[in-house]
This record gives sequence, C-alpha cells and structure tokens, in this order.
Amino acid sequence: MKPLIRCLISTLCLAFALTAQTPKAAKPGVLPPDTRIPDVAGVGNFSHIVSNLDKSIEFYRDVIGLELTAPPAPFSPNPAIMQLGNTIGAQSHIAVMKIPGAGIGLELIDYKDIDRKPAHPRFQDPGAGNLAVLVKDIDAVAARVRKSGSHMLTAAGGPVDIQGREKGFFVQDPDGFIVEVTQLTPLPANASATPGNVFGASVEIAVADVAQTAQFFRDALGFQIRVADAFTDNKLMADTAGTPGAQFRQGSGNIPGSQTRITFIEFKNIDRKPMNTRVQDPGTALLQLRVRDLDSVIKSVKAAGGTVTSAGGAPVTMGNRRLAIVRDMDNLFLELLPAQ
Repeated sequence: MKPLIRCLISTLCLAFALTAQTPKAAKPGVLPPDTRIPDVAGVGNFSHIVSNLDKSIEFYRDVIGLELTAPPAPFSPNPAIMQLGNTIGAQSHIAVMKIPGAGIGLELIDYKDIDRKPAHPRFQDPGAGNLAVLVKDIDAVAARVRKSGSHMLTAAGGPVDIQGREKGFFVQDPDGFIVEVTQLTPLPANASATPGNVFGASVEIAVADVAQTAQFFRDALGFQIRVADAFTDNKLMADTAGTPGAQFRQGSGNIPGSQTRITFIEFKNIDRKPMNTRVQDPGTALLQLRVRDLDSVIKSVKAAGGTVTSAGGAPVTMGNRRLAIVRDMDNLFLELLPAQ
C-alpha cells in the first residue's frame, strides 16, 4: 500500500486533489527546489516536550501501545544539551518510544530548574505538532483511552467508521499533544510484519499558511510538498478531529531520505492561537532531521526566514558531532543532526 496521505486526519483518504505549487525561479547555476538533491538525508525522532515524563510514558505505552526502548535516565545537567536547546541551567531527561513499522520514533523530553510555560496546544493552533499512528485493533485502543480518562476529541466519543474503509479517532495526551489513531479495512499486508497493535506512523503539523510553510521547507530543506488549491469543508472530518465548523487545506510529502510522511494543515473559520513556545515549554514539538551539510542548511534556513535557537545562534559540538536547533515560522523546532 502507498504511504498514507491524509486530509485533516489520516483516518480519511484525500478528499481533494493535491496540486504542486510552482517553485521559485532558480538562481543561475542552482537547481530549483524540486530537482536539486535535498540537504536532508533522513529523519530521526519526533520529540514532544512534556511536563511529567512518567505520566507521558504511561499514556504512550499503556494507552496508545508504543514501546519504551529503555528506562529513562535520571535528570542530569548536560552543558552541551543546554547549549543545543538554549536551556541554560536546566536539567533534562528523555524517554524514547519505538513505533513498530515506522521510520520514526517518539522522544519525550522533560526539563527542570528552568522557567517553563505549558502551552497545551489545540489541533488547529499553528505550531501544534501531532502524531498519527496506524493500528490493527482500534477498539482496544479506544477502550484504554476511556479507561485512562484521556481527553477524546472526536465528537462521537470513539472510533468513527468511514464508508467501511477505515475507522479513526483523535485523543490528547497529558500535555495537549494530539494522537490520531487509524485502523484500515482491510488491514494492509505490512501490518502482520510488526509485533503488537501499532504498525506505522506519520507527522502532522498545524500551520498559519500552508503555502508559505511548504515554500520554506522546499527552499530551506529541499522537501517535496504538494499543496491543495482550496479549503475543504467536511463536517465529519471536523467533528472527528475536534475542530467543529472548521475548514482546512493541507500540504503533504515524504521527509527526504525516508518514507515518513509529514502533513502541514492550515485551518480557517475556527479560533487559532499561534504557538510561541521555547524548547523547554511543555507542548513544544521538535522534529529531528539528518542533514548532509549542517552549515549549508543553517544558511538556507536563515535565508528562508527561519532562526537558529541554539545558544549563540551557532551549532553545538557533542563528541565528534555538530548539531543545531532551528525554528520555522510556525514555531516547529527542527533538530539538525549529521547524516551519518
């Protein structure tokens, strides 16, 4: 089966045709963004900044069904990590959750000894980063959601059947991050190749202007993003995602060097509050990208309107690696890692 492409939710097939935007004219001697070799060579983890690591682990492991790769280490003050996230003086600890069948993991990060302002984002708020997972038995997940008392966004209070092809629902984790859960009918062949209930995942980011965001990711990072021409008005989609009355349009594509899908969603006719968080604030989303030439990517990010948020606006050295964190115009943080 082709990689899953979603409209407002991964639980629905595309409700509209996606058309490619025309890239900006290329500078002399430089390939346009849709043909040049992208600087991004792959993806790492999708990170959520959380307010309580233990509670977040319980949600993603015991409710959603992800796998904890190892017990998290205690809080520690790491000078290089402080420089990387510009979280000077903070201690942090991390839990990594494996997503079976996916080319991306989920990283949960908790900070202390630093000022923090929880954001508790909503799905429609520009900068909100959400995880979409594929499961074999959605009713089992829904039952665990109800038992846990987690906030179900879907108006029906459980999985919604979509024309007999698939079922899905939306739920919020303890910090407001949204998880979209989908079961396809029939299950694809690759589902049986993974243990447990979860067998895939993709990333969804709410943005202020999907065309502007797609242009940024093309120009700065070489992404191939296809953007819808018009907004879609679908009550079932809106009610399922917890955005009643909203219209939306999206842009979608694979992260270069991977089969991991990323979707950018722009809403209208609904209240939106753009995210304006720092790395340490619960509710902040961060996506790890593996890049071939860090300095070149940083230059492109700045030229496209992004900012370097690492301390001093410069890369940080960890052992024999150089890393940096940058931020796009929607408050999505990108951790740039070496390709190898």
